Amino acid sequence: MRYRNRAVYFASLAMVLAMLAVAVYFLFFDSVAPRNFWDVCLALAVPGVVTWTLIRVGLTPYVEWGKGCITVCNPFFTYRASLDSVRLLGREGRGGAFKIEGIGVVLPWAMTRSIFDGKRANAARRDLRHAVLASKNGDPALTSSRKARFGWFDLLIVPFAAALVWAFLP
Repeated sequence: MRYRNRAVYFASLAMVLAMLAVAVYFLFFDSVAPRNFWDVCLALAVPGVVTWTLIRVGLTPYVEWGKGCITVCNPFFTYRASLDSVRLLGREGRGGAFKIEGIGVVLPWAMTRSIFDGKRANAARRDLRHAVLASKNGDPALTSSRKARFGWFDLLIVPFAAALVWAFLP
């Protein structure tokens, strides 16, 4: 099963499309069109960093489990482990957190509490809990891992970084 917070996903998608429209407006339709490299960087800085944040926080996080394995994709890290190496933690301030042997405590970003997606999140947590409790033996070849996430969308912060460089030039 795969869970993604739909409300956050669709709101982020709509805002990413709005930021794309803002970037196109700044580049092509604004009364003062960019004339050099720095003008382009300044025009793309805010839409780029907002889009990067929305992609990291709203579009890419998910939790997937099945066939003796769980994958948690948080904004900056992806965790992968067999279901039998997962120990569920109580709700004392952690929500749907669990502990993975060899990694530690993992809080699935996609399953955090949401006003708009609460029933689906609770059902997904319940299904995950049943899958973890029912798992007797997972894939012995699968070791627990944590990997840093990088993607094409990380290039969206380059104009913002260039604008910061421009701001502090003498």
